[in-house]
Amino acid sequence: MKRGQYIYNVNYNVQDHNLCAFEFRALFDDEFKNKVFFTDKEVDPSISPFLKNRLKIIYKKKTFNEILDAIITDDFRANDFMVKYVAMYNRDPNINQGKKLSKEVGLRIYGYPSFQSPKIMLGITSYQGYWYFGYLQQNNYEWRNHKQKPYSFSSALGVNMAKVLINAAGRGDTSKRLIDTCCGVGTVILEGVFAGYNISGWEINSKVAEFARLNLAHYQYHAKIVTGDMKDIKEHYDAVIADLPYNNFSHFDEEKQWDIIKHAKQIASKMVIVTSTDIREKLNWEQLKIVDYCRAEKTIKGDFTRYIWICEN
Repeated sequence: MKRGQYIYNVNYNVQDHNLCAFEFRALFDDEFKNKVFFTDKEVDPSISPFLKNRLKIIYKKKTFNEILDAIITDDFRANDFMVKYVAMYNRDPNINQGKKLSKEVGLRIYGYPSFQSPKIMLGITSYQGYWYFGYLQQNNYEWRNHKQKPYSFSSALGVNMAKVLINAAGRGDTSKRLIDTCCGVGTVILEGVFAGYNISGWEINSKVAEFARLNLAHYQYHAKIVTGDMKDIKEHYDAVIADLPYNNFSHFDEEKQWDIIKHAKQIASKMVIVTSTDIREKLNWEQLKIVDYCRAEKTIKGDFTRYIWICEN
C-alpha cells in the first residue's frame, strides 16, 4: 500500500488476528501487514472493533520542532480545538511526554482551545523517524454499549464479529442496502444501524423477532424487522448477511442451511455467510465465487470457531 494522506493504527487480541486481517481486506482492499498503516481511504474508526485512531496528515516532518515551525509559518488556525498526542504503537518513547508535546503544539495554533467539548480534534504523533500532525478521529467505542442489549442468547454472535460482518458486506460504503436474513435478536442489525447503513432484518421466529425490535428500541435505533420466512423476500439488496443455523448438525439442519443460501442468491449478488464448519466444497457446488473467507476463533484455544465467507453469484 502506498503511503497516503491518512495514518491509522489497530489493536486486537491474539485470537482476533484473522478477523482483523479479514476486515482490513474488506475496508482497505489490501493485505494486512502492520498495526500502523498509511492509506488514502477515509474510514470512521468507530465502525470497526479494531481501528483505534485515524490521523489526516497535514504535516510530515523529520523533527518535532519542524512541525511547530510549519504551524507558525502557515498561520494554522482553529477554534474550539484540542490537541492530543497519539501513541501509534506500544512502547512509544514519547508517550510520557504526550501532554507536554500537545501543549507545545496547541500554543502555536491561532485560536481558542476547548478541553471539555472540542469541535476539532488535532493529533500529533511520531512513527518510524517522522513526526505527523493532522486532524484526529478516534474510535468512540460507544458501540460497546450494545454488549448490554436487553435480549440475547448464548449462541448469538459477538459484537466484534457483527461489526466485521457489516464491514465485509458494505465495505464502508453506507449507500449499500443490506439485509440480515436470519437476524435473531438483532446483533448484526444494531451494528449496521450504528455504522449508518440502510439495513433490514428477517426472522422466522416471532418471539425472537420481537426481541430484535426491543433491542433496537432500547438504543433508539430504527430498522425494519420482518417476522417471516426469507423465502418471501421480494426486494433486491446489495448484500445479504446470513448467520446459518448450527445447533445440531443433523441432515435437517444442513437442508435448512442450503435453503437459506439458495434463497440468498436470489435477492443479492453478494453474500456474507457465517458457518460453523468449512463448507468450501458445497459453496463451489452451488457455483458461488468465494471472494474471501476467514476462520475466526473466540478464544486462543480455538473454542467456538466460525467461518465467514464472502461470496458472489
